Formats: sequence, structure tokens, C-alpha cells
Amino acid sequence: MPLPTAGTQPVHYIDQPHLLAPCLQQLAQSNTLAFDLEFDNNRYGYGVTLCLVQVATPQACYVIDPLAGLDLAELYVLFEQPAIQKIVHAPGEDLRLLHSLGCYPKNLFDTEVAARLLNYEQSSLTALLRDKLQFQMDKKQQKSNWLRRPLSDEQVQYAADDVLWLHPLKALLEKEAEERGVLPYVREEQELLSTTIHGNGAKTSFLKPADLLYLSPLEQYITNELLRYRDELARGMGKPAYQVMGEELVRDLVTGKIQAQDIPYETSVHPRYRNGRFATQLAQQLRRLKEAAEDQNLSDDPPGRPRLTPEQHAAIRQAAHDRDHLFAPIQQALVQRFGQHTTVLLLSNKMVNDIVKGAMPLRNLPRYRQQLIREIAGELGLDVGRYE
Repeated sequence: MPLPTAGTQPVHYIDQPHLLAPCLQQLAQSNTLAFDLEFDNNRYGYGVTLCLVQVATPQACYVIDPLAGLDLAELYVLFEQPAIQKIVHAPGEDLRLLHSLGCYPKNLFDTEVAARLLNYEQSSLTALLRDKLQFQMDKKQQKSNWLRRPLSDEQVQYAADDVLWLHPLKALLEKEAEERGVLPYVREEQELLSTTIHGNGAKTSFLKPADLLYLSPLEQYITNELLRYRDELARGMGKPAYQVMGEELVRDLVTGKIQAQDIPYETSVHPRYRNGRFATQLAQQLRRLKEAAEDQNLSDDPPGRPRLTPEQHAAIRQAAHDRDHLFAPIQQALVQRFGQHTTVLLLSNKMVNDIVKGAMPLRNLPRYRQQLIREIAGELGLDVGRYE
């Protein structure tokens, strides 16, 4: 039975094999699909779990439930068909999840990138649908538990709204991009979505950037291994790691702010482990990790400020000079030509910092961005050759 419609398209909830087969037949007949995913990322369960796949043609929307045991192989084949364009919005995390499942969608059109190239200050889907299509999305269900079944009608409708409006939104943005002369840039950015492969290797570091600044090498090792231990416990329980033991509690154990025997009284520890037996196990684990760190001759001294060579000082001065006198004028010219918000996409301050530090050669940028930077540099009499 179709659920209540959004716009003019019926919304179908697919949770049975006999419903999936005709759904796939309908999708295969369309030359353009819009899709989005709902997934749980360590909020209510362990790991990243695909919970829903929403797919819309211009005529209908299908909310497909992978947790019902459906085989989505044929759907993934459709996503990989170059002849079918797939409309998405800010799909980075969705693509990372699909790549981990062995699906590599092709021929994508990202409405968020198109909006940024059109200098939209707000490029979220909610803002674009409000401003371009006068549709106000209801975000109440955004952080609901997508692992729980049955889903409410409100959850299904919310999921459907993420794709129902992408077809008309794409048409409006594409037309505007053509009128403003940036459609070739939009298309090049879209091509990158199909060729960028997201890695899914096993996680080896659980540390945060601040840990590298404030923890000694010995403390970094113990913290990382204890967080890895917490992750193993979480996997065994099927719970997010934060529900097993608070992350700051782990750091406090490593730095000695609290002791393992205090675990039964810590509210950020899961009730299963809030007992003396686990406190003893944790104390033993900490001792083993400390011994392993000492066997590696890891220092317990806090990180010091590294002493730089004259050459390193000179490189830092050169980078600062080029950031202010080479790339800042190029950024200003981009703002005049395309606008402030588009410039953040084309050549952000972070990109400039990476370029002058040697972490991102200009040749690694999309071709049209390279051409724009070289063109503007030439007009301004600037030489970016050293960063090619």
C-alpha cells in the first residue's frame, strides 16, 4: 500500500522480496534516479549499519529496507550503471558506506556541489528545498533510531523527502549553472564523484589530534590500545563504544586521574562492566599495556616543541609569504568573479595552507580549478609554478 505522498509522487515501503522485484523493474526503466541512505553510525548500535535505501524516479519513490533481509545486489547494479544518472545531495558518507559494501555508483549529480558553485550561502538540502521549491522539510526524525523496527510512518516519510525533491531541484540548479556559465565546472565536479574511491581499511588509530599534542608517546600508545580494547567490547555487545565506556574516562585511566578500582562507580561505564571483576581485568590490561610500551622504550615525557633547522624556518617564512602575497590575491580575484561561497569550494584557506606546505600540489586539484588559478595568476603577474 502506498504511504501518504510528498509532492505528487507515491511513496512505497519495500520490506518483502515480492515487493522488491517490481520495484527494481520500475527503477531500471528510468534514465535518472535520486537516492539517499539512512544508516546508523555508532549511535544506537556498533559500527556503521545500512538501515534504509531511498530511491526515487520522477514518478514514484521507494523506501527499501535492507534490515528486512532483502538482497540489494540488483539495486547496486543499477547504481553502477553509467547510462542512469543518479541525483544525490552531499553523498560523501553514503558513498563511503556503499563502497564498503562493494557498490561503486557511477554518473552522479550532487546538488550540494552545484549550489556551492552557484555561490549559495546555504547549500544544505533543507535550505535549498525551502528557497528553491518552497518545501519545508521536517527534520524531527533525522536522529531517530533507524535500527528499530517497525519504522513509524513519520520516519518513512522523512526518508522519502530526502529524495522526492531532488529531481526538480537538480533541474533548477542545472539550468541556473548553464545560465551563469559554470555548468562545465559542475560537470567536472560530478565526474570526480564517480572516480573517487573511499578506502575502508581496518581502523588502526583511535586517537584524536589533541592526543598527539598533549599525551606522551607512552600515554598515546596505552590510550590507543585501551580504546581498541573498548571497541572490541563494543563489537561483542553490538553497542556503540561510547555506551561501553566514556572516551574521556579512558584517558583519565591512562593519565591516572582515576583508578581501575573506581570503575564500579563510574556512570559512563555500561552496567555490564560496572563491577569489581571488570575493574580487576581493566587494571591487568593497563599493566600489560604499560609494560608493552616500556618494552618499546616509549618516552613518558610530554611532547616538546620540536627544534627547527634554519632550512625549516626558511620554508615556513616562504610559505607564509606565498599564502599572503601569492594565493590571497588569487582568492580575492575568485571572490570577485564567482563570489565568496564558491571561492571556499574552489580555493579555501585550508587548501592554500596545504598547497604552500607541499601537501597538495596544484596538479591534484580538479582540472578546471587548476586552469582558473593559472589564468588568474597570469592576469595578476604572479607565478605559481613552484607549486605545480
